[in-house]
Amino acid sequence: MILKPYQLCLVKRTVIALPDFHLPMNYRNSKNRRSKGFTLIEVLTVIAIIAILSAILVPTVTQMRETARKTKDINNLRQIINASLLFASQNNERFVSEDNTIDASGRVVSTSGGDIDDVIAVLAAGAGLNELNTWVSDSDGQALNLTGPVPVLVTTGTVVAANDILTGTGAAGDDGGTVSYDYVLNLSTASPTSTPLVFSRITNPGVNEWDEADIYGSDGGHIGFVGGSVAWFGTTEGNLTDGNGATQNTITASLTAVPIPGMLATPVIAINPDTSGTP
Repeated sequence: MILKPYQLCLVKRTVIALPDFHLPMNYRNSKNRRSKGFTLIEVLTVIAIIAILSAILVPTVTQMRETARKTKDINNLRQIINASLLFASQNNERFVSEDNTIDASGRVVSTSGGDIDDVIAVLAAGAGLNELNTWVSDSDGQALNLTGPVPVLVTTGTVVAANDILTGTGAAGDDGGTVSYDYVLNLSTASPTSTPLVFSRITNPGVNEWDEADIYGSDGGHIGFVGGSVAWFGTTEGNLTDGNGATQNTITASLTAVPIPGMLATPVIAINPDTSGTP
């Protein structure tokens, strides 16, 4: 049969216009459901990925913070050593001794001393280390709580004195006194370079390790030596030497047999008060 032209157009339209009802009903429903959100498997997959990344990143960030704090502590100790060397260069090659303190005019005198606040005041007046934050570690929860720059020496009228925050004689509530580092008195530049001069506060320098109450707990601490070096020690067991070069296990033992020039007394550790301000 021969179709006329207008009939061909109708046939062509019929062939091209495929009706949607030929698609299965369950296919259309599943397509609509899929477009409304994520499946449970997709959500669980994302949660698992986040958990894995957190497990990797959190310890790394914590370790980086601790490393940064330790680096800052090393820099603090080096500043204290450098200030001590500068003070010694103007004081017959002697570091701070147990009779050094400052008078009301801010001059270093040899009348009384022995406390860590005397050491800090002397190095501030005699060597320009007039920043109390240098003596406080960011890792030390027992030391002075300083929220910004704090000068060691304060001048009131014509009277110069150590900051009340340091001495513990200020307003009620001041802990006073406790800093993060201990200092050895009565040493000089003639002392062996391996002699400890300043170190992370330790509860008992007569034992070979730091205590849980110390800056880094029982993990260890830093020691800065007369020679200018600073090192980390997990334990002092077998790592120190005394004035004769003999191996020693504790900081206290390493201070024995150290040559004492002039009229200096035996090396002793400056009194570092506890958090209540009591030596």
